Amino acid sequence: MEHVVKVLPGAFSRPERFRIQMAGITYPDRSYHIVREDSDIYCMEYVIDGKGDVSCDDRRVFPVGGDAYILPPHTAHDYRSSMNQPYKKIWVNMSGLLCDALYREYHLNDSILFAQVPVRPLFQELLELCERNSGSQPQDIERASSLLIHDIFARLAERHIDEQLSSTQNRYAGIIKDMLDRKVEDNITLDDVSREIGISVSQISRIFRHAYGQSAYRYYLMQRMQLARELLNNTGMRIQEIASRLAYADAHYFSTQFRMFTGESPRHYRNQHATD
Repeated sequence: MEHVVKVLPGAFSRPERFRIQMAGITYPDRSYHIVREDSDIYCMEYVIDGKGDVSCDDRRVFPVGGDAYILPPHTAHDYRSSMNQPYKKIWVNMSGLLCDALYREYHLNDSILFAQVPVRPLFQELLELCERNSGSQPQDIERASSLLIHDIFARLAERHIDEQLSSTQNRYAGIIKDMLDRKVEDNITLDDVSREIGISVSQISRIFRHAYGQSAYRYYLMQRMQLARELLNNTGMRIQEIASRLAYADAHYFSTQFRMFTGESPRHYRNQHATD
């Protein structure tokens, strides 16, 4: 079941520049399914609650309540409600050079789904505007609706940038962790990591803590102390040899750092924990 509002073509002075064909609300319906083989419109929708299954050419996403998506023209649109949790959504179909420009300039072509983006009030205001201008004598909808559409595009672009930044930070966090794991015997510093991967020490610290809940330095020291404990437990290496393997300048500094981390000296730890 849908509430559909059709907007008369005469409401837009230059429909080739911008036009809203219709807007509406889709209510939960397990049988809901829309297919457009080669769409000539932008279909922009906000999911109020429930779940959907949305395809645009070879891309497929599963929006949930709070998500928005854009299906651009000259693509195949195929979207439906989830059978278990059919979605309720508010939507608008539109076309024109303005939409093309916004879509292009905000670089939205590499994504169709925008997760948890707060645009419901804008969609609601747009629908109400269309409802007021669906009669035989439409008022000035063109300017107000174009501004709302621009605002929605801008909000989706902001969310898209946030998602890209989060993805980049997660990738860097993995690179940092991998380097610390590989260099556990080398006694490297965050300056060394910075030079290797090309971001600042402050960025390394912020990204790593956000991803793993602890500082990169503490994680690295923890890995080195874990290796030291394993060597003390399972080998006959002298403490000086273990210090040398872990690239410490001398056994005294290694012992001091080991005590700070574990609360006991390497020798005492070995005596208490060494494998028979």
